[in-house]
Amino acid sequence: MSTVVVLTKYNAYWGETSLRDALLKWVKGKIEIVAADESRLIHAGIGRDGAVFKMPAPLVVRLMDFVGYHVKRETIGFSKEAVWERDRNVCQFYHRDEKTMRKFRYKCTTEDRSIDHLIPKVRGGKGTFYNCVTACKFCNNILKGNRTPAEAGLEIIRLPEIPRRRKGDMVIVSFTFNPNSDAHRALAKMGYEFA
Repeated sequence: MSTVVVLTKYNAYWGETSLRDALLKWVKGKIEIVAADESRLIHAGIGRDGAVFKMPAPLVVRLMDFVGYHVKRETIGFSKEAVWERDRNVCQFYHRDEKTMRKFRYKCTTEDRSIDHLIPKVRGGKGTFYNCVTACKFCNNILKGNRTPAEAGLEIIRLPEIPRRRKGDMVIVSFTFNPNSDAHRALAKMGYEFA
């Protein structure tokens, strides 16, 4: 099946999609057809009167509203730094004020922070985002040790999760020129230059 080149709203290269996806987006009004292969007709459906709708196969389409960047969707690899960033260097166990016994959150210093395994390694706990949290060394080494938070009497602030990407993280869209592609020939006719 042939691919269709997709351009952004401002005519920058965005990527490639299947012919079927391009037609679905065109029907929904999300793209416009910039260049089509007149020699290849697509039977797009049968109307109520029995007439067959035919149209040239699109080679290049342009997005109507989207500017053109990809937000990262990959999962973040597990590391101490990723756990600290997810938890914003806040000890994930509530601390208590000695006088009032009110709970508060403690922000760890760089020297004071550590990684705590909720299910300790000696009990088979793994080094994953779901099992690791930021903890100050006092909570981790002295209060908790090789016990679970419940056994140590520690109250967790929030359950750990896999961190999400911040808004604004983007990936660069790379473009490989294929001189044998009809879509790329159509782009060349439109004045696009390829290195």
